Amino acid sequence: MALITIIVGRAAQFLIALITLRVATTLLSPEEMGKVALVVTTTAFFALLLINPVGMFINRRLHAWQASGRGVGYLVRYAGYIALVATIAAISLPLFVLTGLINFGIPTVWLIALVCGSVIFNTVNQTAIPCLNLLGDSRRFILLTVATLIASFISAVTLVQTVQRTAEYWILGLLLGQALLALVGTRTLFAQLNRGNPVSIHQPVHRQHLMALVRFSWPVAIAAGLGWVQAQGYRYLMVEDLGLAQVGVFVAGYGLSAGIIAGFESVLTTYFQPRLYRDASATDPQLQTTAWRRYASAVIPSLVLTVGLLIVLAPDLTRLLLGEKFQAAASFVIWGALAEAARVLASVYSLIAHVHMRTRWLIWPNVVGAATSIVACSLLMPVFGAHGAGMGLTAAGALTVVMMHLVLLRKVGGGISARPILVSLALTPAFLAIAMVLRHWLPTASWVAPIATCALIGLAFLFMQYLLLRKHLEDRP
Repeated sequence: MALITIIVGRAAQFLIALITLRVATTLLSPEEMGKVALVVTTTAFFALLLINPVGMFINRRLHAWQASGRGVGYLVRYAGYIALVATIAAISLPLFVLTGLINFGIPTVWLIALVCGSVIFNTVNQTAIPCLNLLGDSRRFILLTVATLIASFISAVTLVQTVQRTAEYWILGLLLGQALLALVGTRTLFAQLNRGNPVSIHQPVHRQHLMALVRFSWPVAIAAGLGWVQAQGYRYLMVEDLGLAQVGVFVAGYGLSAGIIAGFESVLTTYFQPRLYRDASATDPQLQTTAWRRYASAVIPSLVLTVGLLIVLAPDLTRLLLGEKFQAAASFVIWGALAEAARVLASVYSLIAHVHMRTRWLIWPNVVGAATSIVACSLLMPVFGAHGAGMGLTAAGALTVVMMHLVLLRKVGGGISARPILVSLALTPAFLAIAMVLRHWLPTASWVAPIATCALIGLAFLFMQYLLLRKHLEDRP
């Protein structure tokens, strides 16, 4: 029953996200989409560098906090930390604008309001609601996640239709939906945490608690910051070399792949991560290693199959899910699939460090990835245009995965079986052959060909995913 709830909820979330992308690329011009991309990238800088490490620590310790009744007290203090990060962002952003290093294309007041608002409301939303899932309440987690997307979509469309079709009002609409459901999610989470063993929120935080947080978080912060450089820093380079419109088109194609892979990832993480973190709470390193291997054996073959699907269906998905001004993004969908696959693989490997509380293991692989991304994109974009960004991101992702494989697997004494991965790789040519036959026989001028191609190959994809995941679904208690 839990799996059905997760699949239905994630399917709804996935569908809403794709509709949102289609509407955004229809209502907004490539230039405005480029502005959206820069604001999102800037927000991600502060979130990944300063908030994500603490959020990962919360995930790792949440079950222990619930058992001791300390969860609400720590989360209230976390809210104060979020406000501090937003203040740092508000002070830093005018300096970026005044120096002229980055052309955001929007007024500074709007930039500060949107970035700081995103830091606060998106962080609260994405902390409170996922914590419900970690505590085993997947039904409310799915409900509130879908409600956030619906509220954000309605607010964004209403604002750009009634006020102005600009990036500022689109992002503001998204924030309104996130803020509303953040309040609901926080209240629901606090009620669940207080249900077991409530403790006063004014309890002291001892020095050893802060030291445990710092030891865990500082390597994650460095790794996350380097990950941001690797995955999103190219956008600042691209806007200088190629302009906002090209950034918008590239990010739309990349974002299509990123959204689909995120949908795949969210289903598996929602179902398997609670068990991973629960088992990782044990002090036995062997049990922690077993928990990671079980998780990786489920995620990695499924990821490979998803990437193959995106590569095969890139032209059809672009035609169906992006606006008319963004049809040149089909090849960027493929680059996005490859680069995002590397990101997911790196995140799977990074969980080795998380479950063993040895986050310093993450630093050097991310140093290699960040350096490769900036250097490769800088060298390739002047020659190959936006395709150079795709090449650079893919190369950086591949090197990061190789480094993590070499550094982290040695710590746990071996990886997972290669057979399911090879099976997933072998299915991609089969999907391609089916797509080529359908495109040849169906009328290309109508919507029939892309819809039929996506539907038939999608059904085959879902069946193969079931075969790959069946054993892991049976093993989950």
